Amino acid sequence: MKRLLVLAYFFPPLGGGGCQRTLKLVRYLEPQGWRSTVVTTRDRDYWILDPTLESEIPGGAEVLRVGGLTAGKLLRALGRAGVPVQEPQGRRRARPLGALRAIQRWALVPDAYGGWARAAERAAESRIGEGGIGAVWTTSSPESAHLAGLALKKRHRLPWVADFRDPWVGRVTYRPPTPWHDARNRSMERRVVTAADRVTVVSEAMAALYRKRYPEIPPERFICLPNGFDSDDWLRADRAAVDPDAPKRFVLLHAGQLAHRPTVRTLLEAARLVRDRDPRARGELLLRFMGGNEEIDPGELGRYGLGEALELLPSQPHVESLVSMRRAASLLLLGHGGSADSLLYTGKLYEYLSSGRPVLAILDEGPAAELIRSTGAGAVIRPGDAEGAASTLLGWLQAWRAGKGPSAQVSPALLDRWERRNLAAQASGILSEIASDKPC
Repeated sequence: MKRLLVLAYFFPPLGGGGCQRTLKLVRYLEPQGWRSTVVTTRDRDYWILDPTLESEIPGGAEVLRVGGLTAGKLLRALGRAGVPVQEPQGRRRARPLGALRAIQRWALVPDAYGGWARAAERAAESRIGEGGIGAVWTTSSPESAHLAGLALKKRHRLPWVADFRDPWVGRVTYRPPTPWHDARNRSMERRVVTAADRVTVVSEAMAALYRKRYPEIPPERFICLPNGFDSDDWLRADRAAVDPDAPKRFVLLHAGQLAHRPTVRTLLEAARLVRDRDPRARGELLLRFMGGNEEIDPGELGRYGLGEALELLPSQPHVESLVSMRRAASLLLLGHGGSADSLLYTGKLYEYLSSGRPVLAILDEGPAAELIRSTGAGAVIRPGDAEGAASTLLGWLQAWRAGKGPSAQVSPALLDRWERRNLAAQASGILSEIASDKPC
């Protein structure tokens, strides 16, 4: 068995999509001949936690937990001081959080996790000294994890994969306050992708972006390793009891964090139109948002007049969120809008596509829109087109009343490509290639 050293801040018991990608990689690399040593945080300072995921960490894995000053610690300290910014599993207050992010962009480059990254680098250095490490894998965000990987690469020359779940320069939250900050981030990113043996990204569009940005680097160094789904998770979810309320309400479910997605307002306006045009919808249509909410302020909701037709629920354990997907009539996918939608998409899209439920996607053109259209998994609506979203919802609602609720069955061959096991096999191939000193 070879051993992979993984630097990942987001790892169980922390929750969220970034945790899923790394956890499933660690879990399914082991049957491929790669055991993992994961250097992660010891602090439960993220606003979304899911301790149930810890049961999936394989027995052959080592987990080294280290502390360090992070943005999460600061937010918790503010809460204890009587300045609430976030509620665990629930809501973040956009205005004070935005102010804190603006300060962070000025003072901390590339991110607010440098304290943890330096501690992780020291722990990784010690573990490498013990021997047996065959390769290094760093994943962002936070981008500072890659800087730790870069330092380890310079000292030990171990094969290294830098995994980008989002672009470094140009991600949704990338707003450098000055040209100096922008240049500093670009310089850091360039140093990382130049030194890494491979750079994995989550979409072909993102791979194309990096190949164009760095034409001097061999294009094959940038590899699309998409997110996926785990059929084992669906088996566990399907053991849950059938929802007795399922026939009574048409539930449109958004599963996961609601952050940096202004497209939600198109959906809320569409729901208002549906209720105005179809009186029966007032007692049937239910919009359910399950996960941390950073986008919608409670004071904003009154303008749509949705009342009890709108639910904002806290984050749930991962398998329970899958149960909710199965019970829903349809699923809601919200884009960030603009150029972000042209590059990437939320990792939960693959769970949506494997759920058998139709997807109402409100986003701009890009890989997510293309994937939904090509698989016939639902409807794609442009942000701002509340009329189009309302028309789609009305059609689905009327079919549901008639006992012919919409469904979406994606080709098994496509689903097989997105299985976490198979994606881990692809990652294993990448690791074996760079471990054999094959240049790129």
